Amino acid sequence: MTGAHSPAPGTELAGIRLRIAVVGAGVIGSLYAARLAEAGYEVAVLARGERVRSLRDDGILLEDERSKRRTAIRVAVPETLREFRPDAVLVAVRKDQAGEAARVLAGDDPGGLVVPMVNAADGHPEFRSRFPEARLAFAFPGAGGTKLPDGTVRYTIVPGIVQATTLGPSGPGTDRTILRKLLGAMRDAGFPARLERDMDAWQKTHVALVSPIADAVYAKAGDHRALARDTRTLRLMASAIRDGFRALRASGTAIRPARLGILAVLPAPLVAAAFAPVIGSSWGETVIARHANAARAEMEMLAGELRALVESSGAEAPSLRELWARVRG
Repeated sequence: MTGAHSPAPGTELAGIRLRIAVVGAGVIGSLYAARLAEAGYEVAVLARGERVRSLRDDGILLEDERSKRRTAIRVAVPETLREFRPDAVLVAVRKDQAGEAARVLAGDDPGGLVVPMVNAADGHPEFRSRFPEARLAFAFPGAGGTKLPDGTVRYTIVPGIVQATTLGPSGPGTDRTILRKLLGAMRDAGFPARLERDMDAWQKTHVALVSPIADAVYAKAGDHRALARDTRTLRLMASAIRDGFRALRASGTAIRPARLGILAVLPAPLVAAAFAPVIGSSWGETVIARHANAARAEMEMLAGELRALVESSGAEAPSLRELWARVRG
């Protein structure tokens, strides 16, 4: 087990040292809090229930799925974040928990840049209604994992070329100084990270991609390996992704990042063949299947948001509708 270490000279820690709070102590919140603390940042985690005691007694326990390296990292676990006075607050919760997290955070507002790391295709109204544009940015993790019975978070950091940790402003008035420092903090902590100018389009694109994949997993009773062997369902999934992307374009939403636009034009059999080995791999289990199966309520909400986008676009989306009917009757 190891503790915190000092960041390399010349990183974003030069000058003002960010104080970073994390709301939510599940897999993603624990992982980002621990890695940021290990990189030398001041980190506090707002948790609840039994998780408060375990964090105070044992710290955050991590295990790198690839290297099997295990670490125990101590972070502050305050009663409220006001006493911590963060520069940035990462909100690492599921979509079905976002409304309550936004309400609690606004009610005991500690200040700082509020950064939901939450799946969404609806523009985050629960946060936009409570925090001004200057104090609001959005992010999405480039990692996945699972919590073991002893509380250890076993994690995988996704290669940047696949999906970097992505951050972007809520609008032109967002505080870019703290946002850029937070980007540097992510990189210091070992996460490939990038800035995105249009996070609303990026997140809508992400939902249009991952919602059909999750539904395809559900269509095979949660078995990602069975899905990888099922050519018909994979092709339906690929066609459903294409439908979603075309609906986004019909509604005036850009595909972000733009390179994903190729999924809207490639033949479904080719896309299905490319996805099959990824979905059937151990990486597919960690990053895709485990989350889909553990967060069914969240994925149902996202499917509903995607359906609303499709309906408002006027797109026909026959494959998406077939997949929805197969999963939900």
